[in-house]
Amino acid sequence: MNDFAGMEELLGDFLTEASDMLSDVDSKLMDLEKNPHDRDLLNVIFRGFHTIKGGAGFLNATELVTLCHLTENLFDKLRNGELELTAEIMDAIFAATGEVRQMFGDLAQNSQPKAAPAKLIAALHSALNKEVAVPAAPAVSSAVTVAPPPLSADLDWNVLYQAAVGGTPSAKLAAEKTSSAKPLPEKALAEKNQPEKVPAEKVQPEKNQPEKNQPEKNQPEKSQGRRASDNPAGKDQAAGRRESEAAKDNTIRVDIDRLDQVLTLSGEIGLTKNRLTHLRTDILQGRSDAVTLTALDESVGQLDMLVVNLQNAVMKTRMQPIGRLFNKYPRLVRDLGRQLGRDVELVLSGEDTEIDKTMIEDLNDPLVHLIRNAVDHGVEDTVDRLALGKPTKSLVKLGARQEGDHIIISIVDDGKGMRPDVIRNKAVEKGLISPELASGLDEEQSLDLILLPGFSTKDQISSVSGRGVGMDVVKTNINKLNGSIQINSVPGKGSEFSITLPLTLAILPVLLLRLCNQTFAVPLSMVREILSVSPKDLQQVSGKATMVVRGEVLPVLPLAQLIGWDQTEIPEVGVLMQIGKNSFILTADGFVGHDDVVIKSLDTFRPKGVAGITMSSEGEIVLILDIKELLSEVHE
Repeated sequence: MNDFAGMEELLGDFLTEASDMLSDVDSKLMDLEKNPHDRDLLNVIFRGFHTIKGGAGFLNATELVTLCHLTENLFDKLRNGELELTAEIMDAIFAATGEVRQMFGDLAQNSQPKAAPAKLIAALHSALNKEVAVPAAPAVSSAVTVAPPPLSADLDWNVLYQAAVGGTPSAKLAAEKTSSAKPLPEKALAEKNQPEKVPAEKVQPEKNQPEKNQPEKNQPEKSQGRRASDNPAGKDQAAGRRESEAAKDNTIRVDIDRLDQVLTLSGEIGLTKNRLTHLRTDILQGRSDAVTLTALDESVGQLDMLVVNLQNAVMKTRMQPIGRLFNKYPRLVRDLGRQLGRDVELVLSGEDTEIDKTMIEDLNDPLVHLIRNAVDHGVEDTVDRLALGKPTKSLVKLGARQEGDHIIISIVDDGKGMRPDVIRNKAVEKGLISPELASGLDEEQSLDLILLPGFSTKDQISSVSGRGVGMDVVKTNINKLNGSIQINSVPGKGSEFSITLPLTLAILPVLLLRLCNQTFAVPLSMVREILSVSPKDLQQVSGKATMVVRGEVLPVLPLAQLIGWDQTEIPEVGVLMQIGKNSFILTADGFVGHDDVVIKSLDTFRPKGVAGITMSSEGEIVLILDIKELLSEVHE
């Protein structure tokens, strides 16, 4: 049922603007908790709730109006000095912002939001009446598990061809100018001195209200740390998203200057096209002198330069500051720290670092897991920190920086760190690895064991952790983004998780290899150098082919073996590839070249070891190989 028939465009505009405003309010609330007497912050937050209430009133979302009105009145008294900001009032305010965001989820489903919990309404009224407030427990943001797409064990070329040329077109990028976003009607944006038209019965708590908002006495309390839909057993069900979160945000805010640059380049390309058309006419009429051919060569070169610039400009329209994602997490750390009885502060850096919009959304789940683990597993309790001579306040640092064509995201805590021997023993105890394998692992490999499915150092399952699914989700999602994760830890000092990602997944530099007259592409970021290979260069070590490169013995893996083809020719080309700290030589029949390609994903059908497809300059379909997945098949 659509409660907003005929108002869908207005509803969409409201949700876009109100969601950004609520995120800003959340960020300001974290600052207000540190500076409770800052009148500027109080005024900004007051105006935020007032504006949201005005838009909700225009949409007749009465329950949202009621909640925002109560919170707005609370801030009005705080900014006028009639109330003193306390921890109980802050808990009620944070709970109110969480409930407002849930109401936005209902509105996104074209449904009127449900009434706020009676306990929250009572807490706000108690604060307004200067009574002892009933603390409204803050909701801790839940981790989200994304199930990877199913893989096909065998490569069906007919199905692959259909998926490549007959699949559904990818969703177009919806660009939304900040300056041209449709403002809410003036009626919706009420001035702060305008009398409020909120019925008194809507503001007062309902007496003898049915207990539909109260938990049943015999019903077990829901854990705040995970949703019931989280899937620790690793089953194939849809994991962990509410219906309101199922669809990704298809809009993007783009700086007007970037769009002007795209328009300018498009105009220059049009002029170059006209010049080429004129030269083509001259050539068809028999003018093939040196002047005409020189002009043709210059025009083609200019067109090539303009197309590259246009490609870069379009890619910049997809880039968004990662701070829009980072700003969600101080609230998460604050609520989780209070739940665990720990004083934890999240320190952000590099919020202006830009990354592809689609990657920002897919990064949320891994970062939530890592930050939650830092607060729950990483930092110590206050008593333990005092005994160790550490400050009572724990610090978790979340930062981002760009290095070349990659972005590095780091999560650092100043907690107890991890001991490799404890991790190895725990992995053996849970049956994840054998004792023989554990004895041969170095410190780095031991730390990587925490990424295994089912691994957890906790013996008891709590509302926050202990199920052994979090770090597996992190590894799966980072691999899906063509990234890598590195773990460093010093016992007694803390741990650091570093995530390395490409800036974008839309365009990928690749190396083109030939095998049995078929062209394959491998990511250029993994390639160190290209070597010539002959049978005399290969040596057998423990029955496996190896090759010595500048004194380093490296394993040799034929491309035909990785994809399950028969080797019909002697490989002539070797590609020295590096994944993390591991290197090997990939052999093929020949080397075609390198190129920057646009990746077409295979949503309905994805064979193992195939990251996507692209088209060559000759119009040939080229498979882009997922080397990490192919290597995992070999190791298995």
